[in-house]
Amino acid sequence: MSRDAGEAQPNRTAAAVVPATLDSLDTAPETRPAEAPGLGIWRLDTDRFGADALDPCRAWLDAGERQQASSYVRAELRHAYELAHVAARLVLGAATGVSPEEVVWGRHACPGCGEPHGRPRVEGAAVEFSLSHTPGQILIAVADRPVGVDVERHPDDPVALSRLLHPRETEEVEAAAHGTLDGGRATVRFTRAWSRTEAYLKGIGIGLGRDPHLDYLGSDDAPGRVIGEWEVLDVDVPDGYGAAVALRR
Repeated sequence: MSRDAGEAQPNRTAAAVVPATLDSLDTAPETRPAEAPGLGIWRLDTDRFGADALDPCRAWLDAGERQQASSYVRAELRHAYELAHVAARLVLGAATGVSPEEVVWGRHACPGCGEPHGRPRVEGAAVEFSLSHTPGQILIAVADRPVGVDVERHPDDPVALSRLLHPRETEEVEAAAHGTLDGGRATVRFTRAWSRTEAYLKGIGIGLGRDPHLDYLGSDDAPGRVIGEWEVLDVDVPDGYGAAVALRR
C-alpha cells in the first residue's frame, strides 16, 4: 500500500446515504436497499434491543466473537459489539442464502503486507461488507465491490482527538472550536473527518495500519467526495453521531 498522501475532492452534488432501519432480529431483510448502485446499508439503534431480543441470537456467534465480546469491560460496548455481529449475521445470511449461524467470517489479504487481516469477508460468498458499531448506533454495509463504513459518536474533546487526523483537518477542527469556523461546530467537524477517514481506510483494507495523517478527507459539509478510485459519502444518522461509507468506483 502506497504511503503517498491522498486528497479528496468534495462533491456537493452528491447526496448523503439514507440507511434502512433494522428494527427486528426475528426476520432478515428481504431486499437490499438501493441507496447507491450495488450498495445497501442498514442502521440499528442499540437502545431498541434489550437482552430479551439479543439473548436468543447469541448462539449464532462463534467462539472468537464470544471471546471478543467478553473482553469488553463496559456493558454498553459489549452490547454494541454483540448486537452488531448478530445483526451482521442476519443481513449477510440473507444476502448469501444461509442461516445466520452458518455465516463464516474470513479476511481478505492486507494490501500493506499480504497477510490475511485485511477487509472482512464471508467465506464462500462473493458479496463485500463492512460493519461499524459504537454505543447507540450500528451500521452494516453490503456491496458488490469493496466497501468500508464507519459510525462515530460525537466526542467530548474533539480538539484533542483531531490531532490524530490530517494536519489540515486538525486546523479546521481547532478553528471551529475557537469560533472562527462554523460558529463553534468543532465536534461535528471532527466526526465528519474521522468517519470519512476510517470508512476509506477500512474500504482499502488496511484500517489504522495506514497513518490517518496521510489522507485529507475534509471536515466540510459536502456530502460526497472522491479520493483516488474511491467515492466517500456521508451517511444520515441521528444527531450526536457522524457516519460515512466508502465504495470503490
